[in-house]
Amino acid sequence: MRLVEKLRRIAAPPPAAPPVVRRDIALAGERVDGYRIRRERIALHRCHGQDPVGESAATRLAPLAGIARDDALSGYRVSDALYFDTETTSLGGGVGTWVFLLGAGWFEDDAFVVEQYFLDDVTGEAALLEAVRRLFARFPLAVSFHGKGFDTPRLQGRHLFHGIPWSFPDAHLDLCIVGRSLYRGAFSDCRLQTFERELLGHVREDDLPGAECPQAFFRHLQGDSTTIPRVFEHNLLDILTLPLVAARFSGAMTSPDHPVLLSNLGRFFERSGQDAKARAAYARALQEFAESAAGSRQANGHGTGCVTNGRARDVLARSLERLALLERRAGRHAASADLLKRRIELPPYAFQPLEDLAKYHEHRARDLVAAQATAIEARSRLVTGRIEADRVARERYLGAIDHRLARLERRLTESGASPLSRGHADFVAER
Repeated sequence: MRLVEKLRRIAAPPPAAPPVVRRDIALAGERVDGYRIRRERIALHRCHGQDPVGESAATRLAPLAGIARDDALSGYRVSDALYFDTETTSLGGGVGTWVFLLGAGWFEDDAFVVEQYFLDDVTGEAALLEAVRRLFARFPLAVSFHGKGFDTPRLQGRHLFHGIPWSFPDAHLDLCIVGRSLYRGAFSDCRLQTFERELLGHVREDDLPGAECPQAFFRHLQGDSTTIPRVFEHNLLDILTLPLVAARFSGAMTSPDHPVLLSNLGRFFERSGQDAKARAAYARALQEFAESAAGSRQANGHGTGCVTNGRARDVLARSLERLALLERRAGRHAASADLLKRRIELPPYAFQPLEDLAKYHEHRARDLVAAQATAIEARSRLVTGRIEADRVARERYLGAIDHRLARLERRLTESGASPLSRGHADFVAER
């Protein structure tokens, strides 16, 4: 038995019913050496969602260089890149995973060109990969979504399997990395179709889920190609989305207008050692949250204005904590304390803001009574479970707060002040 036939049997489970006659009429494009090429020129004025396809072409990618961890992006525009996406026989890896469809798009004169390379027959894989290699060699930059973690390793593995030299552009922008860094917590998830819907305003109708594409290919090998056009359409929409999302991400870096986005930028700047930019981003995020809450109160005519979305509330809590820390590092202790006071009133409740506020009252404001009251509140929340912590962390927190309460009670007694009525001994007895 030929190796090709063995591979077919491994990849394609036996059909439950006799295979239908192959419907080649459902397959578009030119057939070359066991694979097909489908080519389409899309006018730049055509809209994908709210944006014309060509609107993104001149956008500079330099703002994304830092957050994408690739300084090479500084010299490129959206129009310089090759945009690509693959469909494979498995979400896993290994030499048995075929790349059966690769879509690639680029700007050319007055159009956005999309070419889709389809493995019509497994005997044509080497020829398809060689064609893909030549295509990638034409561009200095590749743009994908999760390409660094998924698409590129699969392509590289298949090239190596066939002994074809692996050629890839010097720069690679993975929009999945950027999207997660910028928008984590803003939407339900950070999938490409979520960004397509939320940022571009395009909602797919009757789209074939990516998880179903492998079975469509296996059915094609068995003779039923009826679902393959939907695979092509799914891939085409992914390619169209990439340059527009890249432009939106670049614009978000230069003109952020969403509190979650601003908070995430603050985290990026903080991790990059840019404390001044981080403080500014966190402060703007808190202002946007406050304005959003005020607008909600005005619209509803009632309410407290708290952020009700769980993810956004977590981001608000984190923004308060991180900005409080940065203000303290900058020596602005009173401003840090004001932020901590806001944080301790907002769920999810945490131990660290209460402990930091107790430290401020004790060591900066010299208000031992306020320090004791804050420490008592921290302990109460730990004991009642309002602060979630595993057993080890809970014991560590309780030990630290008990030590602080004992010291505060002693200092209050020595100063002649009256400690709060519930003394440290009562807390120890509760344990």
